[in-house]
Amino acid sequence: MFAQVILSISHMDIDHVFDYAVGSDLEYKVKIGMRVRVPFGIRGEEREGYVVKVMDKSDVPADKIKYIVSVPDDFPMFSENMLSLALWMRQRYFATLSKCLQTIMPSGIKDKTDYYVNVKYVRPTDKTKGFIEACDGDKRKQKQVDVLRTVVRYKEMPLAELKKRIGGAEYAVKTLRNSGYIEVYTKRVLADTQVTMLEDVSALVELNDGQKRVIAKWEMERAEKNRPFLIHGITGSGKTEIYIKMIEKVIAEGKQAIVLVPEISLTPLMTGRFLRRFGNIAAVSHSKMTYRERFNCWKRAKDGEVSVVIGPRSALFMPFDNLGIVIIDEEHEKGYVSENAPAYDAVETAEKLCEISGASLVLGSATPSVKSIYRASIGEIKYVRLDKRAKEGSIEPDIDVVDMREELKDGNRSVFSKALRDAIEERLKNKQQIMLFINRRGYSTFVSCRYCGYVIKCGHCDVSYKYHASTGKLTCHYCGDTIDRPKTCPVCGSDKIRYFGSGTQKAEDEIKKLFPEARVLRMDADSVKGKNGSAEILRKFGNGEADILIGTQMIAKGHDFENVTLVGILAADLSLNTGEYDSGERTYQLITQMAGRAGRGKLRGRVIVQTYEPDNEAIQSAVKGDTRGFYKREIEYRQRMGYPPCTECSKIEIVGMDEKNVIDCAKETADCLTTIGMTVLGPVPQAISKIKDEYRWMVTVKGDNTNRMREAVAKVYDEKRQGFENRGVYINPKTM
Repeated sequence: MFAQVILSISHMDIDHVFDYAVGSDLEYKVKIGMRVRVPFGIRGEEREGYVVKVMDKSDVPADKIKYIVSVPDDFPMFSENMLSLALWMRQRYFATLSKCLQTIMPSGIKDKTDYYVNVKYVRPTDKTKGFIEACDGDKRKQKQVDVLRTVVRYKEMPLAELKKRIGGAEYAVKTLRNSGYIEVYTKRVLADTQVTMLEDVSALVELNDGQKRVIAKWEMERAEKNRPFLIHGITGSGKTEIYIKMIEKVIAEGKQAIVLVPEISLTPLMTGRFLRRFGNIAAVSHSKMTYRERFNCWKRAKDGEVSVVIGPRSALFMPFDNLGIVIIDEEHEKGYVSENAPAYDAVETAEKLCEISGASLVLGSATPSVKSIYRASIGEIKYVRLDKRAKEGSIEPDIDVVDMREELKDGNRSVFSKALRDAIEERLKNKQQIMLFINRRGYSTFVSCRYCGYVIKCGHCDVSYKYHASTGKLTCHYCGDTIDRPKTCPVCGSDKIRYFGSGTQKAEDEIKKLFPEARVLRMDADSVKGKNGSAEILRKFGNGEADILIGTQMIAKGHDFENVTLVGILAADLSLNTGEYDSGERTYQLITQMAGRAGRGKLRGRVIVQTYEPDNEAIQSAVKGDTRGFYKREIEYRQRMGYPPCTECSKIEIVGMDEKNVIDCAKETADCLTTIGMTVLGPVPQAISKIKDEYRWMVTVKGDNTNRMREAVAKVYDEKRQGFENRGVYINPKTM
C-alpha cells in the first residue's frame, strides 16, 4: 500500500505530491485526509504531510521510496469533497495546495496540541438507590437526595454542572462522596465552548406572504437548476426567519447547514436566534474563540453531533458529510475576502463547495453586491426581492441630508450638525435610543504642524498616525507602531501641533460634553476586548443600559433594537474618497445598512446623513431608496470603464523592502503581460504604498476571456516568482 502526500511546507517549489510506502501496522489508519509524519530531504528529517491519494502501487523504485513514520490522529482532517475544493482554490487563488488544505483544516492543529481537558465528573454507585429509598422524605437529607436523583437521571455529568443545577450542593456532594454514594472522577473531554448570545426578541414564527413566496421560489429553484439564490430584502424584512425555515427543511432531510456572517460582532445576535431554535445541534465558531473551543465545534460537526454551524468565513470549511445548504448573510461585505494566502473569496468558494456537494447556496443582503446583481441580470443567479418590513407596524425611517458645508459657513465646527444635536436632545427627553455611525476609529484622523504643514506619518508605513485620546499617543492602524505625542514639529520645530479630522473617540468626547446626562457606549476595534467584548456592548445597549451607541461598521448591520429611533451618519463621504472603483457601491451600502437600524419597532425612525457631498449619486440613491436606479447606473459605469464584474480583472501585488527592486519588478511584470497580449494598467503604487517597511506596487490585468487571463497571470507568476524572490521581492496575484 502506498500514499501520495503533500507536505505542510507552503513553498511553490515543493507544491506537488510525494509517494510514500505504508507499513502493515499503519494500513488500517492511512486514508485520504489523514495527517502523517514522513521523512523528507537528504537527512530524512520528519515533516508533517497530508494524504491526498491511496494506491496499490507506486512508480518510485522500491529502493528509493520511504515509509510513513506515524499517523497522529484517528480521524481524517478533510474529505474527498474538501480535497476537491482545495485543488480548485489552489488554481483560483494562486496558492500552494498545502496552504489551501491548512485553511480547510481546523485552526491551529499541531502534533503536540492537546484539544482535550480534564474535567471532574460524577456518577452513581451501587449504593445510590438504597440511600434515596431510605432517606426520601427526610428534610435533613433532602439536598443529598436531590443531588443523587439528578445524578441517577443523567447517569454521569460534569461536577460543575451538577452544582450549577442544585444551588448550595457543595457540602452534600462532599458528604455523599466520602460515604461512597457517588463517585467523582476525572474524564478527558473536548473543551466546552462558552457561547455568548443576545436575547432574541425579533424572531418571527409565522412567515408573512412575502417570506412564504421566497421559500416557495427557493424550493422550486433547488429542485430545478439549483443556481445560487439571492434574497434582496430591505432591512427588517425578515431574512433571518427565512434562513431558519430553509434550514429546518434541510435538517428534516438529514442534511447539514452552514450560516456565514461577515463579522464576529454579528455572531452573538445570530447565535441567539439559531441556538434557541435548533438547540444542541447548532454551534458557533469564530476566531475570537480559543483553538480548543473551535476544535470542539469542528469535531462535533465531524461526529454528527452538530447540524448547523454559524460563524465568519472560516466556518465554511466545517467537515459536514451531507451538506444541504450554505447561507451567506450580508453577502456584499468585503469581510468575506481573506487578506492572507490563499486570498479566497468566501462567497465564490461557497459556490464551488455547493457545486461539489450538491448543496444549495443562499445569499442575502439589503444591499447586494453589484457583482451579484449583475450575475442575476444575466441568469447565473436566481433573484428574489422583499420590499416590506416583516414586523407589523414597522416602517422604513425618514432620511434627511445635512450639508456640512453650510454648517461650516454658519460657524459650526463640531462633528454634529445643529439638526442632529436637536434630534438627539429630543430622543433623550423621550427615553428613546440613538446610534451614531462614523467609519473611523480613534480621536483624530491625522496630526499636523499648522506652521509648515508637515503631517506626522508612521516610519514603517505610508500612512499618518492616528491620535488616541484614551492613551494620549499616536498609533499606526496598520503596523501598530505607537509613539508619544510630539510637543514640537520634527521638521520646523514649531509648537503649532494640531489634530484634524474625527474618529469614534472624538465623537464620544463631544457627545458627552453636549449631553453630560446621556449614557454612552462606544463600539470599535479599540473598545471591543476579548471574544465576548462586542456581545457585552450590544447586550448593555439592548437592555437599555445606554442611551447612545457610537461605532464603526461593527454597528452598521444586522442589529435589531426596537427603541432606536434616531441614527446619525456623521461622515458619509469617508468611503467615497478611497480611490477604489467601487467606492460609490460601498457608500451606498453603508448608508442604506446603517439607516436600517432606525425604527425597527413601532416608533417612527429618523436618519440624519451628514456629508460634504450631498449631491453625490450614491448618497442620493441611498437617501431616496432608489435601489434599481443605483444598480442600473453603477453597472453601466462598470461596463463603460471595464471594471468588475463586467470585465474580469486580476491584481498582481509586488512587495519588498527595497523600493527600487520593487519598482523594477513591477515594471517587468507589466511588460511581460503586455508582451503576451494582455490589457495592463500600471504599474502604480498601491493606495497605501508602504506597510511594515514593505513597499507595495501593483499591476492590474483586464480581460474578457477569464480562462485566458488567469492562464496569463499564472504563466507570468511561474516565470518570475523565483527570480523576484532572489531579489527580495514577492509577487502575489489576487482576484478582484
